[in-house]
Amino acid sequence: MKPGAWQFFSTLTGRLLVSAILWSLAALAIGGLALSFVFRSYVLSDVDQRLSMLIDTMVGISEISSDGVLRFNRPLFDQRFTTPYSGLYWQISEEGQDAFRSRSLWDYELDNDLEHRSFSIHFIEAEGPDGQRLRMAERDIILPEADRLFHYQVATDMVEVQSAIDRFNWMLVGALGLIMLTVTLALVLQVSYGLRPLRKIGRSLAEIRAGKESRIVGSWPHDLKPLAQEINALLDQNEQLVDRARTHVGNLAHALKTPLSVIQNDVEGKGDERSRRIAEQSKLILDHIDHHLKRARIAGGGSGKGLPIAERLQKLVRAVEIMTRDKGITYDLTCPKNLKFDGEKQDFDEVLGNLIDNAGKWAKAHVVVKAISVEDNRRAFLEIRVEDDGPGVPVGELETLFERGRRLDERVPGTGLGLSIVRDIVEMYGGSAHLDRSALGGLTAIIRLPAKVA
Repeated sequence: MKPGAWQFFSTLTGRLLVSAILWSLAALAIGGLALSFVFRSYVLSDVDQRLSMLIDTMVGISEISSDGVLRFNRPLFDQRFTTPYSGLYWQISEEGQDAFRSRSLWDYELDNDLEHRSFSIHFIEAEGPDGQRLRMAERDIILPEADRLFHYQVATDMVEVQSAIDRFNWMLVGALGLIMLTVTLALVLQVSYGLRPLRKIGRSLAEIRAGKESRIVGSWPHDLKPLAQEINALLDQNEQLVDRARTHVGNLAHALKTPLSVIQNDVEGKGDERSRRIAEQSKLILDHIDHHLKRARIAGGGSGKGLPIAERLQKLVRAVEIMTRDKGITYDLTCPKNLKFDGEKQDFDEVLGNLIDNAGKWAKAHVVVKAISVEDNRRAFLEIRVEDDGPGVPVGELETLFERGRRLDERVPGTGLGLSIVRDIVEMYGGSAHLDRSALGGLTAIIRLPAKVA
């Protein structure tokens, strides 16, 4: 079975449909078997009743002649008793005497069990003339005119009866198949209609995640309304918790920065080892505070309308170009005008500002920034590459650059927090960030961020 089929059976729709169809199929199969059995029983009961009536008729017209021979005082009306191998036969047997039988048997004699006596009628199936399969009624009778025991038998060929049963079974299979098809279509419609509100909730959550909506809105069935209300309440609570956490982080950062600034001012300019160590550790604490304050400010959600990135990239490239004007670096920017970032402006500026600034610090003469649209897991993304022609980094050390505070060259100014912030923001948006060797000879930073599709 193909993987797509397994995925369908693992869904709620697939499970409901398969279970309902299997139960319906089982019910129809059991019902069909029951109807077939009832019809067969009815047909056989009708055959047995006719055979029983024929035996009663044969007993009624039987008499013993003056010479002691069993005869009928009038013939049986069914002409099939006179046609050889017609499929309807009778026979009367007596111990030590030739059997008295219908002309339809011709030269064939029915099997009779004269050793076991039974005065009640019973029915059996036996082999008949010309390979026919017979349904036979048997009964032992003692006629009033003679103190002798006679074994009465009447039989009919079952080929027509079996043909009628087979025709009924085929008609039953066709009818049940049509019913099953109708039931399956009804189940598909029922499940599709019944699960529509759940799919609507899924779409609403996707719109909330994409920033198109802030809450689940619309009318819902009575049993799903509490679910929608609870989801909205959870969104409200989450917003309150995030706002509260950001406020606490900001308050803590500002509360710590003031005494740290005082400490730095007190030890600034002093040449002793103790003051220098205090200044270094104070600066390190401030760097960590800035790092976590930036993380707390990451929005990490859709912006609703989307942020056009072409203009933002131009401003960021221009700003870094001004800062590195003395190095004479050339900046090449390629970005379609219709590309939009599905997120907040400050997050985009933080990510690309760090990457372009880092490329400008290390580049010798050339920086390339290129943005394109890509599809990943059925979701639209922006892929932005920032390349430089700097000295580059050994492949084995590329991943270590994302570690907080990691710097491979202390001669270049910086805190080592930029790439760590970049990865934090990108992953918050469900994107990816990694580094590679550039065709220009330096480093390539490749990030993917969610795109806004019109």
